[in-house]
Amino acid sequence: MLASKFFRATQTSSRLLKHAPEITRSFSTKVPSQEDQSLKLRAEQNRIKFQQHDIMSDIMDVEDRRDGGNNQFAPRIRPEVELTRRDNFPFNEVQPKYDTPKSAIDRDGKLQPVDAKDRTVTLTAHVDGAKETKAHSPFTSFSGVPVGVDGQATEKKLVDNPDYGQSRIVHNPARDAKGGDVFDQFDIQRDIRTSTHPGLDETAVNRSQPGTPVWQPEPHERPILADVGVDPTKPSFTYRERASMNSARDQEYLVRGTIHDFSLERPDAKGDLKHVSRDQFSDQFDDAHKKTK
Repeated sequence: MLASKFFRATQTSSRLLKHAPEITRSFSTKVPSQEDQSLKLRAEQNRIKFQQHDIMSDIMDVEDRRDGGNNQFAPRIRPEVELTRRDNFPFNEVQPKYDTPKSAIDRDGKLQPVDAKDRTVTLTAHVDGAKETKAHSPFTSFSGVPVGVDGQATEKKLVDNPDYGQSRIVHNPARDAKGGDVFDQFDIQRDIRTSTHPGLDETAVNRSQPGTPVWQPEPHERPILADVGVDPTKPSFTYRERASMNSARDQEYLVRGTIHDFSLERPDAKGDLKHVSRDQFSDQFDDAHKKTK
């Protein structure tokens, strides 16, 4: 009987060895580069730092102190910082290429989110960017420099990314007396890390691409992943990790509600940005809607 068991075990081992090439193919013998090792270390250090930071935030209620005092019901400070938003279709409520609802300038000259009164969409859900969420989001995305606990910008420069569109909207929240709440990277990154929004920890795919391939970062995005505490050498990433990277890459701010005070610049025939006066807004709104009919 012992001999019979030994024979069957030998047969099993032979079959495994026969298919060894298929088995070993899934194991990588590649030695991590010095850059990858450095990024992995940086990611782990930042992950631990942010984890400790979030725990202390819960204990000390840092969010409350950033909002101007010890009363959590006090209005949030609107930071004194110039924010920029790039858009190819500033007067259109839907992004033509992706058919996704978005913020747009209305005929009265106000920059309106998709749904200014909605309070169900979280910062994380907006950044994650699912079409069904964007369909009723109260937020408008901008980019800007960081601000301190006093609401003042840490440096004076305009963060601008022309890759997102030819037209540029510039908004300073502190000058918008009727403006809504403003959330910077401190708020957004913490919300992403602690959010319980469904599906955030599933493997991220490119929803808008045929076959929804697994999402992979661009080379210039790998260091940003490490900065937000994510190991960029992993084979795949979650929607949470992608949202954190995307928001950090864009130095994103989110403004909730209707925006009244802003300027608009559009390219002329040479491609140079030119200021658009408010008395032109209604005509440009009408032209934009004629073209989409």
